[in-house]
Amino acid sequence: MAAQRAYTTHPLVLRRVTVRRVLQVTPRMRRVVLGGEDLAAFTRDGIGRPAFAAPGFDDHVKLILAADGDVHAALPAQLPHGIEWTPAEHRLTRDYTPRRVDQRTGELHLDFVVHGEGPAEAWSASAREGDELWFVGPKSSLRLPERLDWILLIGDETALPAIGRFLDERPLDAPAHVLVTVSDDAARQELALRDGDTVTWVVAEPGDAAALEAAVRALPVPPGEGYAWAAAESRALLPVRRYLQRERKLPKDRLNITGYWHREEATDPEAEGTADAGAAAQGPAQIPSPLPWLVARAALQLGVVDAVADAPGLLPGALAARLGVPGPRIDVLLPLLATYGVVVGGDDGTGLRLGPAGEELLDDHEREEYTGHEAELLLSLAHLAPALRNGTSPGGSPRAPPCSARWPTTPSATANWSRSASSWSSCWTV
Repeated sequence: MAAQRAYTTHPLVLRRVTVRRVLQVTPRMRRVVLGGEDLAAFTRDGIGRPAFAAPGFDDHVKLILAADGDVHAALPAQLPHGIEWTPAEHRLTRDYTPRRVDQRTGELHLDFVVHGEGPAEAWSASAREGDELWFVGPKSSLRLPERLDWILLIGDETALPAIGRFLDERPLDAPAHVLVTVSDDAARQELALRDGDTVTWVVAEPGDAAALEAAVRALPVPPGEGYAWAAAESRALLPVRRYLQRERKLPKDRLNITGYWHREEATDPEAEGTADAGAAAQGPAQIPSPLPWLVARAALQLGVVDAVADAPGLLPGALAARLGVPGPRIDVLLPLLATYGVVVGGDDGTGLRLGPAGEELLDDHEREEYTGHEAELLLSLAHLAPALRNGTSPGGSPRAPPCSARWPTTPSATANWSRSASSWSSCWTV
């Protein structure tokens, strides 16, 4: 079995902080310095909560905002062992990487790319001393291998907070080779480089996949054991992933690629209206189906997502041969994967490609819900009825260990079911 990346999990805690100051790092980056009692250990509703901890350089916290300005109505419920994302019509959430965590001063630094759009950037633009901000997380922290000869840090402007934090804190004593694409030279930052480090700045439009791939291919190949970390627009990372996996031969535990944002695609207003009408016809009381989640899990377990990502245009028969699964059985799965946006094509002779949900499933953090510990918790709900009757946990033991509820960030086809199901499975107590 291939080696897997190692993570440290954290209890999910809802925290309130306030703005202490706002700094302009560059014309393209704004820093908001936050502080508050909730960054230390505290007690709420009679239950003690641990101090904020984000030891990983690429940890992310989930900011909670509201489209109508009523943030308190948008807040999730804090449970004894996790978070329940209760329905909230106007809730908006955005993931951000802490640029700095200063335990001595009790401060959290968040950097926002100045691009003139989006609820989080808008909040940062209007932030003033004393303004409050609520967030949850981090959920888990990546643990890097202990012995490496070098590390590649690749990203666009959204990755600069994580890259800057790595270089400041040096969780790994190895030369760092940094590549950053920026939309303007004004976005360049001073980085804490050491002897042996390198940095390459490339001016390119945000989400330019060709520019990012060309820049990565131009990087020299250092000798020895290495690690590659990359964060940028999700589709722009697809060729980078293929290059590092297939040509550079980096194993799974030496590669971490995360889509930090998604380029918005133009939608057909007529098709969008039809979809909305269909949703309305179903009525608000419809019970969400577990089928999309199970289909996505099967695609990951069989290797469908990775195979199609590695070889876009693969025909169904070639996919079946590559996976070692009989063709008729793959033919049963593919229409379901197409229905939920995991793959597209295959029935018109053009070959298979990843759909929007499939691209999200390339994200290692996203996969945790389908193939990791959380997936086992969700599957345990098949035994919920006897558990309620007999007073045992859904997994069959007298008491399930406490754990944290998952983020609401899965592909839209699976979000409703997995979110509600995990509130049961991950916060089960007897």
